[in-house]
Amino acid sequence: MKVNLPDSLKDFVDKQVNSGRYADPDAFVAELIETEAAIFERLKRGDVLPLDEHFNRRLEVLLDEAEKNGDYVSASKEDFDAMEREALELVRKRPKSS
Repeated sequence: MKVNLPDSLKDFVDKQVNSGRYADPDAFVAELIETEAAIFERLKRGDVLPLDEHFNRRLEVLLDEAEKNGDYVSASKEDFDAMEREALELVRKRPKSS
C-alpha cells in the first residue's frame, strides 16, 4: 500500500522518525493505524470513547459512519439534557471509592 501525505504531514512524520522512536515512516504510520483500529474495536464492544487529543476526530468519523450506514439518529438539545441528567444520576448512585 502506498500513502501520499501533504508536505505539512511529511514534516511531522519525519520529526517522529528522527526522534528515534520509529525505525522509519512505515513504522510510525503502522502504529497510528493499530492504535486507531484498537480503539474502534473497543467501541464496537461498547467501551467508552477515550478522551484524548484525537477525541473530536474519532467522534466525527463515527458520526459520518453512522450517517452513511443509516444508523444516525438525530437528537435535540432536550434529548442531550435528559441524557446528561440520567448520567449525573448514575454517577451520584455509584458507590464511592475510598
